[in-house]
Amino acid sequence: MKLLVGAWAVAMLAGCASSAISVRDATPVPRDEIYGFQTKPAEPSGKITVVRDGGAVGSGCDLVFYIDGRKAAKLGQGQRATFLVPAGAVNVGAGLANSGLCGGAAVRTISASVKANQESLFRLSVDMSGFYLSPYVDYE
Repeated sequence: MKLLVGAWAVAMLAGCASSAISVRDATPVPRDEIYGFQTKPAEPSGKITVVRDGGAVGSGCDLVFYIDGRKAAKLGQGQRATFLVPAGAVNVGAGLANSGLCGGAAVRTISASVKANQESLFRLSVDMSGFYLSPYVDYE
């Protein structure tokens, strides 16, 4: 019987994932957890905004967002941050912070193109298999 209950619990957890939230519903990252990219560059520039999902899954683990290999901010569950970067090709990434319940992990990156005077949106999500960085989709 214990084996059956244990198998049921694992099966229920396997379907768990964080919940996408809108940019406007996410709370701003505290200033002391933003590490850079807050000054408008002299050359043509755009914005990068990252939104971390809400929900209980992964809420004990903070994620660090990177821009071109440099730490940009530490995001908790349900938070958002905006950065000012030169227009052009950029690599953005995310990795587990060495805080909360989780230790650091390899940084997962994707390439993006930032256009002058435009905003590029990204989503950080978590499920039982790990964390993911992807382009943001407005589900509303």
